[in-house]
Amino acid sequence: MKSDLFGLENVYYTKNQTDYSDNLLDKIYENGFTDYSKEGISSYFTFRYPVLENTMFEDFKRFDACVELKNEKVEHYFYPTFDEQNITEKDAINKSEKLLINAIEKLIKGKKRIGIMLSGGLDSSLVLAILKKYFKGIELYTYSCGFYGEDEFEYSDLVAKLFSDKHQKFILGKDDFIGENSILASLIKEKCAPLHPNELPLAYAERQAKLDCCDVVLCGEGADDLFGGYGKNLRMYLNFENNKQTYVEYLLDNYRYFTQEEVKKLIKDEYFVDDVELIKSVFEEPTCPKDVKNKMFYFIQRLHTKGLIERGNNACKYNGLEAGFPFIDMDLLKFINTVPFNLKVKYKDGFFDEICGSGDYREVSEKCDFPKYILKKIGEKYLPLDVIYRKKYGFPVPFAQWLGDINELTLNKKVFKTNDISFLNGWKKYMVINLNTFINVFEKYRKGE
Repeated sequence: MKSDLFGLENVYYTKNQTDYSDNLLDKIYENGFTDYSKEGISSYFTFRYPVLENTMFEDFKRFDACVELKNEKVEHYFYPTFDEQNITEKDAINKSEKLLINAIEKLIKGKKRIGIMLSGGLDSSLVLAILKKYFKGIELYTYSCGFYGEDEFEYSDLVAKLFSDKHQKFILGKDDFIGENSILASLIKEKCAPLHPNELPLAYAERQAKLDCCDVVLCGEGADDLFGGYGKNLRMYLNFENNKQTYVEYLLDNYRYFTQEEVKKLIKDEYFVDDVELIKSVFEEPTCPKDVKNKMFYFIQRLHTKGLIERGNNACKYNGLEAGFPFIDMDLLKFINTVPFNLKVKYKDGFFDEICGSGDYREVSEKCDFPKYILKKIGEKYLPLDVIYRKKYGFPVPFAQWLGDINELTLNKKVFKTNDISFLNGWKKYMVINLNTFINVFEKYRKGE
């Protein structure tokens, strides 16, 4: 039994390491659990999902990424590495393109009808365009989600008109997320964890892909993680050198979704864990880069990407669909991790570290960066420039509008110490609703209750 790098294959086990399974929900049904995991709950507030070997249940752990059980021994068989090679920009672009095409080919081999989750951004649009250009005899069905007054349909419509055989759009509202008929609780049960906010739109759209008899659903998740799409995070190193904190302390102070103070206001002390202690071992691994620039890439691929891919995989599994993530192909990952940092997160002409290092890294990234440079150059061969070079928008779920006026919730007193959520923004309020729903869904399986 083994796990993969990004959460498509997981192995769960009991604390005494005598019982292994690839289905955590079945184990919860069979045996129940004694309590929620303090590491899982604290991890959720910082990262949006339990990290490393943690689940949301005290009784169950899971294999870390790329771990194999062989001859009763548990060993890592792969870590991401960043041994940069001397390569020209042209060669980096051409080889990345070939590897991406090969990754797509592996996922669609023998398939006739392909679904694509189309945001209208570079990543999913490029996958669709490559499919249209190189793979004949298949049908391309595309799906996009938006919200009343908040969507990116202008761009997804443009791309779909060029490359899709059938395109469908879904406009979602507050009730789809937290209403009586929302699939929130059932999707949480499938995952055995609270959801990322984007999981619900994926699940709703992929329900239609199932009805359309798609053989596999592809998406652009993972492109940012390999090609340098998180420009602000990847420029964080600029402000670290004069900082007295350790790297992991500095990183989390600038990364956390909830502050530690907010978490302590919300949950009981017995469910709070210092998140620095949760992950500091990652930065002590022999494979962790010495170069401070690539430390963030290492953090992303060791911790962040897995949660991202698991949310997409969960939405597909919920609908009985096969999921495909071409950007996390192992051959592509191994190559792109050897490409120099400054070809993935490239400064615009006239900018470099010596000039930008005195500024706030967020502002530097916004004004001076050419993020995901290689992927954008590949995109120029396939897509309209308006799609490639538009401002990155993010998925605009209007939680501030939906939840901004809600200052109290009836929260489960097993974990929460207060009903007051007035100090949180709309996005964080939804995360609290998610965790509370998770607790309410699984409470009946808790032993002794």
